[in-house]
Amino acid sequence: MSDAFDIMDMPRRFDIDLKALHRRFIELSAANHPDRFTDPLDQADAAERAAVINEAYRTLSDPERRAGALLAVLGGAAKEDDKTLPPNLLMEMMEVRERMEEAIAEDDQAALAELRAWAEQQRREHLDATAKLFDEALDKRA
Repeated sequence: MSDAFDIMDMPRRFDIDLKALHRRFIELSAANHPDRFTDPLDQADAAERAAVINEAYRTLSDPERRAGALLAVLGGAAKEDDKTLPPNLLMEMMEVRERMEEAIAEDDQAALAELRAWAEQQRREHLDATAKLFDEALDKRA
C-alpha cells in the first residue's frame, strides 16, 4: 500500500526538503494531468492519479499532517485517538490568551509583536523536537 512518501518519492522523515517536494509535485502533476490524454478512460485514470498526488503533496507539505503520516507508518495513534496534552499547556495558553487580549484592547503593537515572536519560537522548537523524535523512532525501526 502506497503512502504519501511513496507517492511523492520522498524519504520517510519529518524534516524533508520542501523545495524538492514541490519540484516532485510539479513533475508528477505535469505527467499525470488529464489534458495529456485523449482517451476518456485514460483521462479519468489521470484525474484519479492527480487527486492522489494532490493529497500526498498536501500531506507532506503540512508539518502536522506529515507527522500524522509518519505516526501511521510507525503504528502510532492518530491525533483523533490521542487527546493527551502536556500538563501545563492549558494554563499557559490561558495566560498567553489573556496577555494577547490585553495587548489587542490597548492596541499595544510592541506586546503583540513580542507574543508573535514567542509563538514563532515555540513553533520552531516544537517542530525541531518533533523531527528529532521521529528521527530516533525511524532509526530504531530501520
